[in-house]
Amino acid sequence: MKKTILALFVSLLILSCGEIPPFVDFSEPILLARDTTYITNDIPSNALKNVLLEDISGVNCNNCPKAAKIAHDIQNNNDPGRVVVMTLHPKTYPQYTAPHPDSKDTFNTQEATDIMSSLLGEPRGFPAGAVDRKLFDGFQTKLLSEYNAWPTYVNQQLALPSKADLDLTVLREGERTVIANVKTTFLEADATPVYISVFIVESHIISRQTMPAKPTDNYDYEHNSILREGVTLWSGLLLAKSVEKGRVFEKGFKFELPNRYVMENCSIVVLINKNDKQSTEVLQCIEKPIK
Repeated sequence: MKKTILALFVSLLILSCGEIPPFVDFSEPILLARDTTYITNDIPSNALKNVLLEDISGVNCNNCPKAAKIAHDIQNNNDPGRVVVMTLHPKTYPQYTAPHPDSKDTFNTQEATDIMSSLLGEPRGFPAGAVDRKLFDGFQTKLLSEYNAWPTYVNQQLALPSKADLDLTVLREGERTVIANVKTTFLEADATPVYISVFIVESHIISRQTMPAKPTDNYDYEHNSILREGVTLWSGLLLAKSVEKGRVFEKGFKFELPNRYVMENCSIVVLINKNDKQSTEVLQCIEKPIK
């Protein structure tokens, strides 16, 4: 009996002296910013081509509200996610884009200025727009000043087969830390460099706008899809100098959302784009809200 009790005591002593593993809390998801690439044979067969419509606008431009309405009508008249609108307020052309003296906000950004000047070209007037940053047949510029024709060119791009499939997951860590995980699957080979561009866009901003019935200004105008800033460089981050069919890139972006932006009104826009002398065309795009 004594030997049995002694054996039990020794066993308990050995177990109690063993290393106790650390406690792991699985109640919250682990947020990771990914960064990997590989080849897959599981290539999506039903991927649709989404279209980027960039609206070059200004708060002193009296016809810009008409163009903005057309841009968002195009967006709303298509299936959700098929048309991504990004409104650019460059710092140049102050007669159209300079903030009103009493405005609490200014939409002018260096990113918008650089995109317009370096990727799209200089406008002949305001408003102006670009569809997938593409130079369409019969045009000398990528900028389409006739905004009533924007639906035609958007529809033309929507009908094209998709060259890449995009998946975007937007996560929050703490109050204002945002993680955007992007998965890009190339559906066909591409022998030229491809880039990824990530932007913060904000909507439902109430601020003064010059309206078509000059000299009337609307002090309660709602501005939507405003390009706030880039998470990447405005021209994009190089993914690869060439890609084969089935090449997958998983890339994560972690950043702090500035306090001046209303989080529930913000979204992340991701582009897969070209950025060289031959082409600046957007191959695919996606937009997801920050929640």
